[in-house]
This record gives sequence, structure tokens and C-alpha cells, in this order.
Amino acid sequence: MTWTDRTTGSNDGVRPVFDQDRAEHAIRELLLACGEDPGRDGLQDTPARVARAYREMFAGLYTDPDEVLARTFDESHEELVLVTDIPMYSTCVPGGQTVNAVGGDVPAGSIEVGDRLWTLAGGQVEETTVTRISSHRTPALVEVTTSAGSFRVTPDHPLATPKGWQEAADVTGSLIEWTPLRQLSRRPAAVGARGGDVSGGWYRKHGFPQALATGLAESEYVEVRSVVLIAEPSTVYSFKCEPHPTFLIGGHLTHNCEHHLLSFHGAAHIGYIPNSDGKVTGLSKLARLVDLYAKRPQVQERLTSQVADALVRRLEPRGVIVVIEAEHLCMSMRGIRKPGSRTTTSAVRGLLRTSASSRAEALNLIRSSR
Repeated sequence: MTWTDRTTGSNDGVRPVFDQDRAEHAIRELLLACGEDPGRDGLQDTPARVARAYREMFAGLYTDPDEVLARTFDESHEELVLVTDIPMYSTCVPGGQTVNAVGGDVPAGSIEVGDRLWTLAGGQVEETTVTRISSHRTPALVEVTTSAGSFRVTPDHPLATPKGWQEAADVTGSLIEWTPLRQLSRRPAAVGARGGDVSGGWYRKHGFPQALATGLAESEYVEVRSVVLIAEPSTVYSFKCEPHPTFLIGGHLTHNCEHHLLSFHGAAHIGYIPNSDGKVTGLSKLARLVDLYAKRPQVQERLTSQVADALVRRLEPRGVIVVIEAEHLCMSMRGIRKPGSRTTTSAVRGLLRTSASSRAEALNLIRSSR
């Protein structure tokens, strides 16, 4: 059976499958990196248990969420349908590293919000501004050596190649877009944005399209000579940048990653106004929809929009509202360490977006249920 991601419109060819053996091997490597013995009493079954836990956490990758809403009913119901306090959790994915900053190279740990970084847009040198920073510990890095130099990043850090964005661990024998450091001493004219088709598997993991276009006006492709795994725990940094979500490492073009493989959990509230035919779906289907979109590498903002858009596609309602309240373990366990902090996101479509009174009714019902 083929797998088509209706969120992106792309087709990966086959439905993803969880690799239990590979996951267990990765957990054993993680234990070794932490200085533990996977073979000692008490840890012998841990790799299998943790792998099964991740299979459950990422279960949403292996089922098409739209299938949940395939069965509907014409009940001639035209008033608001609201389901509140649907429990959910989700995760984020890893990334980050040192950069070429405007004014000179700066270690990632010294970068601050507001700093300007160099990047390439359409093959020309541009500036981008750091708007958010995070950091986390990772058990291993890869050292990528090209004909223009070497650098270290996490194995899944996205690098720009002629085939589109590729993870650092997979670029052996490939090419990486690069610009000479002398190009970074000036500010060039603005250029057009990159484009390309979205790749579903890549998009579900990284949250941005794999394809990219470049004119190579001030850049070129350099040969990757080796990619070597460095099994040593390290702190890596991640930057959200605007207007370009990319930055340079030793002149090599990379994409920002701001994820930590830490869960966020909370509650989702979903409401919709059926269309004139009164098309509705089972209430449990709404909880299942949230569950499938949440159980994949995810960010809360994208999760909220994906649930709302799925309802629009499958039920064709007059209006939709989705509100998610969640606590992020990346804020509770690490970094700022503020347990109890909650993030609220919303997505509103159709009548619930254009009608202030309908939207206020839905929000009041959500508040009264808490």
C-alpha cells in the first residue's frame, strides 16, 4: 500500500515501518555513550523496552490520519460540535551547531538572540537574524570533511546538496553548497526565495521541504570527502532564524533544527460547525485524529494546524477551531527549567474565523470545560 501524506501532497511510495532492531542498537549505543553497561543486570532488557516506547511515541507516522475521518454521518446537525480536554503528547527532533556570524565566526554557545548570521539564498550571500536559541546534550556528532574544510554537527543535521536537503550522516560521496569566506565580508543584494516540491517523509521529520533551488551566484558545490561518527557526548545549539531559516558553518549551507526529542503533553480542544448536509464524525475519531498527528516528530504550532486542516478536508465544515494547551519537557527538564509553564496554540478556519460571535461562543465553552 502506498503512503501519501495529505498534509504535503507528497507520495513516499511505501508506508513507513518502525525498525525495532535498529532502535534497540541505537539505545545500546546511547547507554554506552552515557558510560553505562547495557549488559549489566537491570539494563539488559532496556533497549527493547525503550525501542517499543519510541514505536508507540511515533505511531502516527505509520497510519494516515485522514483515514480516521473516512467514515462520516449525515445527521442534519448544523450547530457547534465541541470535544474538549483530549489528552495528547508529542515530541521534537534534534539539531544545531556553530555558525558564521556577521563580523566573524562565533561559537554556538556565544550566539545571542538578535545576532546576525550569514546564509545563502538562491546562491547569494544574505544575512539572517537569530530569533530564538535552544541547546541540549547529544550522545554523538559527525565530522564532515569537504574539499573546503571540516565541521561537526549532529548526524541528522540538514545540509544543502544537489539532491536537496540531506542529513549529515548521509552525505558521504555527495556535494554540499558552499561559499568562500571572503564572500561574507560584504552584504549583497536581495534574491528570490528557494522552492521545490515537498517530500513527505523528510517533511514529517524536519518540518520543511527537502527540495531546494539555488542559482550558485556566489556559491558552488564542494566534494564531501568523509563523514566520521564522533561518539562523544556534546552540547549542541539550535537557532531559529528570520527571514531565512538557514545559516552557514564554515561557509557550508545548513538548515536550522530546533528540536530536542523531548515530549510535550497536554490537552486538545476541537470544535466544528457541520456543513449544510449536517456531516459529522464519531467523537472518538477526533481524539484518534489528534493522537495520530501528535505521535510523530512534531512542533505544537504545526500539530494544531494539521488537525484543523484535516477536519476541513474530510468533513467540509462551515467552521473549525482547534486549541491545544501543552507543557513542553524541553522547558521543564532542561534549558530554562520552568516546570508548569504551558503553551497555548490555536487554529481557526471558516465561519469560526470570520464570525466573532461564533468564535467567542466556542472559546467560552472551552474555558468553561476547564
